[in-house]
Amino acid sequence: MTKGMLVVLSLSGILMAGCQSRSVRDIDSLPPTAALPDESEQGTVDLRYFNDVEGTNISALTSLTRFPDNPDEVVQLNRLEVPDGRGDNYGSLVRGYIEPPTDGFYRFFVSGDDETQFFLSTDQSAGNASLVATVPSWSLQGEYDKFSSQSSPVIELEAGKRYFFQLIHKEGVLGDHFSVAWEGPGFARSVIEGQFLYSVAKSSELYPDDPMATEAYGRGYRAGFFDGKQGLAFTPGYPPLDEDRDGLYDNWEVQAGLNPTNATDAGSDQDDDLLTATDEYLIGTNPTVVDTDGDGIPDGAEYAFGIDPLDPTDAQSDLDGDGYSNLEEYLANTDLSDPQDLPVVDEPTVSPSLVAGVAAQYFSGRSLDEFVLARQESEISNDWGNGSPADGIPDNTFSARWFTKLIPPHESGQREYEFRALRDDGVRVYIDGELVLDAWAGVTTREYTGRVTLSAATEHEMRVEFTEGYGGARLSLDLVDLTTGETVDPASTYFIVPLDATASQDSDGDSIPDVWEMQNGLNAWVADAETVYNSQGVSGIEAYKSGVNPWTLEDAAMVEVVDDSGSDGTTTTEPPTTTDPEPVPPPTVDQVTLSWTAPGTRVDGTSIALSEIDSYQINYGQSAGNLSQTVRVSGEETSYTFDQLEPGVWYFSVSVRDSTGLLSAPSKVVSEAIQ
Repeated sequence: MTKGMLVVLSLSGILMAGCQSRSVRDIDSLPPTAALPDESEQGTVDLRYFNDVEGTNISALTSLTRFPDNPDEVVQLNRLEVPDGRGDNYGSLVRGYIEPPTDGFYRFFVSGDDETQFFLSTDQSAGNASLVATVPSWSLQGEYDKFSSQSSPVIELEAGKRYFFQLIHKEGVLGDHFSVAWEGPGFARSVIEGQFLYSVAKSSELYPDDPMATEAYGRGYRAGFFDGKQGLAFTPGYPPLDEDRDGLYDNWEVQAGLNPTNATDAGSDQDDDLLTATDEYLIGTNPTVVDTDGDGIPDGAEYAFGIDPLDPTDAQSDLDGDGYSNLEEYLANTDLSDPQDLPVVDEPTVSPSLVAGVAAQYFSGRSLDEFVLARQESEISNDWGNGSPADGIPDNTFSARWFTKLIPPHESGQREYEFRALRDDGVRVYIDGELVLDAWAGVTTREYTGRVTLSAATEHEMRVEFTEGYGGARLSLDLVDLTTGETVDPASTYFIVPLDATASQDSDGDSIPDVWEMQNGLNAWVADAETVYNSQGVSGIEAYKSGVNPWTLEDAAMVEVVDDSGSDGTTTTEPPTTTDPEPVPPPTVDQVTLSWTAPGTRVDGTSIALSEIDSYQINYGQSAGNLSQTVRVSGEETSYTFDQLEPGVWYFSVSVRDSTGLLSAPSKVVSEAIQ
């Protein structure tokens, strides 16, 4: 038998530039000014890194107690640019002075991934700095025109005079660059080079001591931040527009649905989260949304307990260290900051009528077309190779459906879970009637995911549908607890009424018991009693009342219900009237020839010439999860024959090696039985 494979090759590279040798300083053991040079130095500025800071918003960085004076690492920059490649979940701070080459008018530009802000002072004083350019979310490297807020207004500068600047950058995941460019008299836009940069010295004034200056700094920051987020052009005027003098920026009031001419609405609470409009403006939360970060805890509650209403990850943190997450405590109405105030634990309960497992239905046709059989199984994941799940089901163009009651293993409250599916060909997952994972179409080599929030000690109706076209057929479906990162054990999570039960509840209220619907190819979670599945026009409810199969109108007791455990304890609703033949083993061969098509492109879409293919590597073994044996085939060949394999089922995959030695990911695994 010949197998056809499509193999692609993936290449990757790392690029770093723009900074000098990186040095780690023990900043935490020194007073802040000890980390600064005695004198300002030309040509370099310090870049301070703050590691392990999640999220993409700068507020996650600036709210740290160790910001700005206790970074994890310090790097010296010789130009205001850092490329991609450092990592994820960190923040950056750059401070220094810019000295323009000539008198005249200048404009500044900032790019970054993710949120990036550039502040410039009117002189050497940090207290006179204001936000002049910002990237509110992310831009490409060197992309300065994605948002209008990325460019500053025209600013007049004097030659020989130093101007304090500050850049704050927050990286979440993926891209993590930033750069600051300028244009001025006699030169076009370009990144600011080291010859115009000066480091901050110990004697530098980094913070305004005057309370009025501090307030001005904060008000300007909030106005600039808001305009950047909304994609509005930056307004350099100060103070920010506040017609009714209520302390709220007019543009912000308009966005919040407030009246910029009515000072009394500053004390309003539109979303009933116990924060006034003034509170929300100062904190940065949305005054029209109870839970700005969508983590399940209202803004007011988070602010009251000292956690961040703009950080969706802190709901799963444990503020008081009592073993319960902040979200679990909030839902249980206990004190998030008191380790003695514990939620009342609801022990997960399983109905006495339920047993571990799932109810499986198999159909011929790719869209649950013709019901063939039902059986009770221990889990949903299966690998059928090129064969059939059971007698009577075709090797190709079949489909399946599973039912179970999902009882999540966590102890109280709600928790977020993620389904992760690898399938060939398609799968859909429904929880309580809602589609949470849809991978019915698309490539078969990638993992598909879907998230769902589940309540403890609750039976959630779970339905999974699968479709198979041609060739290999498999389904791997895992459920992962996103709080612990652990994969849930199906045996302690999936429960079903045994398919040989004489009676059961009617979950969908269509007057047909769940067990009968599962035995006879109907949907136990959807009211489908009036649906007709046969050519005689007999509905599902009529078939149930008559005791016949709704698909064939034969005796419903003919439907076999089997246990996939392989034991002799196979059960049926009633003894079958006919004896099924013994299972026929798949045909075997004495040799296997693998064949494949030489790839024409790499994963990134670029072409690959035949001359660039050095060889093919065949991985094989007698377990799909352990292909420990290899054969290397010349790049000029596109097939290989195995003729001395021991009897049994063998599994194979193929990878491509290019002329530089890079090896692609393996192809889909195929199998064959050897006699």
